[in-house]
Amino acid sequence: MDSQEHRCREYAKSKGFEVEQVFPDSFTGGGDFTLRPAMMALLNYIDAHPHRKYVVIFDDLSRLARDIIAHVKLRDAFRLRGVGVLCANFNFDDSPEGEFFENMIASRNQYDRKANRRQVIQKQKARLESGYWPFYPPPGYKAEKDPIHGKLLKSTDKASMIKEAFEGFATNRFKDQVDVLRFLKENNFQDGKPVYLETVSRMLLRVIYAGYIEYPQWEVARREGHHEAIISLDIFEKVQDKLNGNARCFTRKDTRPDFPLRGPVVCASCGHSFTASWSTGRTKRHPYYRCNQPSCPIKNKSIRKELIESQFGVLLARAKAKDQVIDYATALFLKEWGERMVNQNKISTEKEKKLFAIIEEKNSLIQRITKVTDTVAKEFEKRIEELSKQEAIVSDQITNPAIKGISFETALEAVLAYIKNPSDKWENGVLNDKRLVLKLVFTGKISYDYENGFGTANYSLPIKAFELLATSKSQGVEMARIELASAVANQ
Repeated sequence: MDSQEHRCREYAKSKGFEVEQVFPDSFTGGGDFTLRPAMMALLNYIDAHPHRKYVVIFDDLSRLARDIIAHVKLRDAFRLRGVGVLCANFNFDDSPEGEFFENMIASRNQYDRKANRRQVIQKQKARLESGYWPFYPPPGYKAEKDPIHGKLLKSTDKASMIKEAFEGFATNRFKDQVDVLRFLKENNFQDGKPVYLETVSRMLLRVIYAGYIEYPQWEVARREGHHEAIISLDIFEKVQDKLNGNARCFTRKDTRPDFPLRGPVVCASCGHSFTASWSTGRTKRHPYYRCNQPSCPIKNKSIRKELIESQFGVLLARAKAKDQVIDYATALFLKEWGERMVNQNKISTEKEKKLFAIIEEKNSLIQRITKVTDTVAKEFEKRIEELSKQEAIVSDQITNPAIKGISFETALEAVLAYIKNPSDKWENGVLNDKRLVLKLVFTGKISYDYENGFGTANYSLPIKAFELLATSKSQGVEMARIELASAVANQ
């Protein structure tokens, strides 16, 4: 602090010393002094001038070290270098009595530091238990003063991006965490700063985005927070289920936008996915797809990128649905959706019954927990915590039902845009658009023959349903309506 430096300079002036160098130390807390950059810079500076006689001046004994062991070691480090130490608020005395008093003050400083830390933790834990986040706000939130709650998390302009990332990952729009990372980068999530895969992993694990607070390190179980939720708890739990089923995630080159068919397209000769790369020619680089399987008949035979991707465009064009079929399908979708909205009240009633049963079981366990052995009590506590999570999920489903009419038509229009003209989305869309085209149009891998190109593709349920609509009579149309409704529920 400027005031501390001023006091040290005035003290040096009163002693007739010339101030040669200042080392501001912003490091807080106790511990090893070698971890303090400014302190190590000071010692290195002294070591770089072995023939100079120095005195180190600091404002208060607590500024030297706030840990008794670190204090003693640091004093020894100065003695070893023949450096004197002076303090504006303390007179050093090398006598046994002076050393004893100095160590007492250092011990008191250590106690003050630990007591302050304990007090801070107690206050922070109390805030957590009350449903508030006392630490630095996570991405997507900022801390603002509230007349009722004190400091409260408020969503920022990044909230919509986080919501899209969670929902996209939960619904497999983003296949893995690498897709989420790419989405955040494309939308400048960190305002020009780099975004790492670790950022995505931490974000997807934070229940705070669902409006809840928990901190297992301090045994603070999950509870509803006072801040605004960015996502629903149901979406958060779906993300956790997906993470638990496929926790490991690697960045692969085949997800690069310059080779969108790397992975989805397989070799007709051996059934393995094509790889792709850029080859360096005499004057420029050329992109190729190829099969690298050692036993494959076409091993290392290159296929020009523009050839295979243009042929793929022709394949997509075959999947284009007619406008009148799209219009009829839209009407069927909306009719099905209207029927589901009518049934929403029945679903809500069932959810309320489930919630009542959960609460009843939890209360029963709470009443019995004091009458059982410690071993059984621990099992009760685990079950109570599990029931509390289920209660929160079902309550969230009642408050925020999965079926909401306000956004369905917009969402349907967005999905049908891919079905109407998938080749246009493929040619003009970004990588995420292209991957969504693959998911909507095809059931799985697409076979490519080196000599004959793409064969007959296995189209997905939505595409087959549209074909059925185009060719069916009354009975067939009714079956298509059912299949289409199922497609909506599963997409």
